[in-house]
Amino acid sequence: QYLQEYLGRQGISVKIDLRVFPTYDEAIEALIDGQVDFVRFGPVSYVLAKKRNPDLRLLVMESNAGSRIFNGVISVARDSPVQSLDDLRGKRIAFGDRRSTTGRYLAQAALVSAGIRAADLAGYSYLGRHDKVAFAVAAGNYDAGASNENTFRKYARTKGLRQIAEFPCVTKPWVARAGMDESTFVVLRQALLQLSDPAILGTIHRSGFLPAQDADFDLIRQAMRLAKQFDEESLRFGVYASIKPSDIYQLVQPVLEQIERELITEASIHGIRIKVFRSYQEAVDALIRGDVDFGRFGPASYLFAKQANPYIRLIATEGNGREHAAAVFVVAADSEIDSLTGLSGKTFAFGSRLSTEGRFAAQAALIEADIFAADLEEYVYLGRHDRVAYAVAAGNYDAGALRKSVLARSGIAGKLRVIEEIVVPEKIWVAREDMDGDLFGLVQKALLDIRGDASLGPLGLRGFSPANNGLYPRVKQTIELAEQFERRP
Repeated sequence: QYLQEYLGRQGISVKIDLRVFPTYDEAIEALIDGQVDFVRFGPVSYVLAKKRNPDLRLLVMESNAGSRIFNGVISVARDSPVQSLDDLRGKRIAFGDRRSTTGRYLAQAALVSAGIRAADLAGYSYLGRHDKVAFAVAAGNYDAGASNENTFRKYARTKGLRQIAEFPCVTKPWVARAGMDESTFVVLRQALLQLSDPAILGTIHRSGFLPAQDADFDLIRQAMRLAKQFDEESLRFGVYASIKPSDIYQLVQPVLEQIERELITEASIHGIRIKVFRSYQEAVDALIRGDVDFGRFGPASYLFAKQANPYIRLIATEGNGREHAAAVFVVAADSEIDSLTGLSGKTFAFGSRLSTEGRFAAQAALIEADIFAADLEEYVYLGRHDRVAYAVAAGNYDAGALRKSVLARSGIAGKLRVIEEIVVPEKIWVAREDMDGDLFGLVQKALLDIRGDASLGPLGLRGFSPANNGLYPRVKQTIELAEQFERRP
């Protein structure tokens, strides 16, 4: 009511409607999507929303008697023998909502700092609200609980609670959606900063508002990173070096960050560690053994892994149904070779022995052109697609086969000429045999939800599609045909 009247006096005639969202996630989504114009958030909700939409703008942050800091609390029943965080080993702890700043992230960061992780507890639960935490601890359902200091103070005497630890937190931010009219933003911020009526401010238990900047929330970001260690076992992602390992890392890292964000949103917080294997075979073996949790593979590599371990599972296929990968045959730009039949008697460079585009699709195409190994003067396997491009451009080999997208990114496409192109299925993302079902579902959802995102730019994609084993009989036929390359029927 105050803000509506203030804006009206400044010539901005608006009606301010209040929406109370039942969950943190719904409120975050509403702000990101522009369904609401401004919000009162917890610090973690702001950090998560800001990461997803950098154009969100801070209006102000609440003042706690002139300070930007207040405390979160871990409390126990008054007669509990627990005196410190260290005494919580083997005990049960109640947290608030999975998005709660004090009720979850900062409390877990405090526990990690004290050397306590989820595995050290008898159990823990997320109860959703701070007051529910207080009631549950008072009732003896949990040995300890995390809440903000206001909730603790409200119930400490009546519910018989005692504080055993506290930790600093920044006050709540008020945040404007991306694209809010500048004049409205300025007046709204001014209205909040000038608010001094204790009758109004008392409803949020604060003394006023203070200017805010994004750096004020770095404390929260640090605590969120630390809190990941509370119940995290890092996911292990495997990929082979079909090009330079550093380039592979840069291609997949943005997508993996998207998956991490989805896992954070769903509260199954996992970091993702990337392992770039030196060869296709090493990556395949790691997936078969379960040394990696999931990975990015070519169709042929997947089939070999599936043959060795039938229980590995498809997560998703790169591409949204319209894109396909392609193998290309290249020669030097000034070469006289203009077709596959012209390769007879020439030298040739393949990629890895397990490469879909760099070997199997290429050799199958050569066989269909009646070119076998014996018809070439020499052929080699160089391991990586980029090495094939560089070797042909340098004149070390007359021709070579590699993935089309690698050629486009090589920087030397102008020195090469494509004489043949073959469409093959896109790369796929695969999970190890016994990956947790819920976690598998979250990773799959994260991939399928990516559409037109900047994270797909390095991979040259517009999205992912549900994986379908029906795509691979043709790949199997291609492999079987290619295996005749070295032994003419």
